[in-house]
Amino acid sequence: MKKYIAILPILAVLFSTACGGKKSATNEMSAFDADTIILDQDQYVRFETTAGNFTIKLYRETPLHRHNMVRNARHGIYDGQLFFGIQKGYKIQCGDVNSKNAQPGQQLGINEKEDTIMSEIQPELFYHKRGAVGQASVTQFDYSTSQQFYIVTGRKAKVAQLTDQEKTINKRYRKEVKDSLTRPYSKQILEWQKYKENKQISKLNDKLNKETDAIMATRKPFLYSQEQVDQYLYDGGVPSLDGLYTVFGEVTEGLEVVEAINNMHTDRNYRPDPDVRITRAYVVGEEPETDNQ
Repeated sequence: MKKYIAILPILAVLFSTACGGKKSATNEMSAFDADTIILDQDQYVRFETTAGNFTIKLYRETPLHRHNMVRNARHGIYDGQLFFGIQKGYKIQCGDVNSKNAQPGQQLGINEKEDTIMSEIQPELFYHKRGAVGQASVTQFDYSTSQQFYIVTGRKAKVAQLTDQEKTINKRYRKEVKDSLTRPYSKQILEWQKYKENKQISKLNDKLNKETDAIMATRKPFLYSQEQVDQYLYDGGVPSLDGLYTVFGEVTEGLEVVEAINNMHTDRNYRPDPDVRITRAYVVGEEPETDNQ
């Protein structure tokens, strides 16, 4: 059975990112990777594509995802890949290693092998504004895929959408707290379920709900800042993704290229027609040498 990613509302593809065909890590590559998390220095990755170029700034506060994209760019993982998952007024997506040799009309974004990194979801700081860069996630949202990322185009939001999303995020925070309180009782719950001890389960559930509510009462609920509200209302984005996926960067140059790709004609698999390919991606300041002859 095919797996689909969690980021698409219609065609959700569970992607993964095995680097098949790459030679094993050498001491040189390991040392190169070790230098990528630099907390006091901004890092940018430049993408050159057949439709134009754009630059992504990587946030210091999401070091796992930042390191991951820098490593992928340094190792040439993105070079030659196609864009897919194009949805107008929503986002563009790429990062499928199998797309390099894809046939016309082939569905992209599917990979049966899971290669993930821990999520770094921080909606208080980083949200799905226009130009935001996020990493696609496996279905439980606790982990991001290691290669497939998306860039938000989005539309102008309404106040009601933001209010609803605040409620959604706060419900998820509450669930995380209750899940942590429930975990020590997991074996006991299974035993009760086995013997249909429903009263015991209900009693424990009431107890856990009270404890959860007490913890949540000590915490400040999530609310969008005025800056975030203004961004969504006047410039646009996709607030429905906040709290579910890691936003780890933003487009600082070439957003018009992203939007041009987003407005392209697509086939039934949300793949642009004609294809748009990444010719190369590199860390700014580490530009590959060019042949001047």
